[in-house]
Amino acid sequence: MKGLVYLISGAGGGIGSAIVRRIATSIECGTIIAHYNSNRKSVESLKNEFETKKIKLELVQADLEKKEEVKRLCDEILTKFGHVDVLVNNAGWVDDKEISERSYEDFEKTVKINLLAPFYLTKVFGQKMFENKFGKIVNISSTSGLILHSGSMCPTSIDYDATKAGVNVLTKNFAKEFAPYVNVNAVAPGWVDTPMNYELPEYVREEENEKILKNRWAKPEEIAELVWYLMSDKADFINGSIYEIDGGKK
Repeated sequence: MKGLVYLISGAGGGIGSAIVRRIATSIECGTIIAHYNSNRKSVESLKNEFETKKIKLELVQADLEKKEEVKRLCDEILTKFGHVDVLVNNAGWVDDKEISERSYEDFEKTVKINLLAPFYLTKVFGQKMFENKFGKIVNISSTSGLILHSGSMCPTSIDYDATKAGVNVLTKNFAKEFAPYVNVNAVAPGWVDTPMNYELPEYVREEENEKILKNRWAKPEEIAELVWYLMSDKADFINGSIYEIDGGKK
């Protein structure tokens, strides 16, 4: 895993920054491309913390809701680096509200960020990986794409759930498309203690804790640990798999 080019989308978020940290503290040299949309301060702090002479952190901005921005992001990276060795599709969007209140535009935004952007990034960089006969792709999915959560009094996230189910299908299809040279897998976390979930009411957290065998939510670092394993040489025989990491279900 020396001297590779890593691209992490949504690197300014809780899971994304944990993944960048896990990579930066584990490699001797290489380039980490940290994508962000609006949270530049967070990725700048990562750059200041981890960039060295042998480890380069590149910051790239793009609004993944806009197809022209997604294409620009790919073009800029390919022009500067020629390829990406490891891609983590981590960027995501959720806006909880009742189905009756959700508009066409609400659903469309979630699909663009959570499903169309990972599709295009994987298509472009995965093809380069295939040509180079090496590559690792890890998609951040969710247990919401595998099961229908019930019992909670929080608003539904039908669009988020649908896109994460779509990410799981993308994972298996791209694993077949780019075989045997590129490993494509997905990590499906349950509840994770990240800023995305900080505004949830305390009663929701308590109710969800009761459904988890570990009786707590995951730390971003725990998700990053599994992502790091799947992008490492130790996981070379794992392909087209979706790993739940949810603390166990009661």
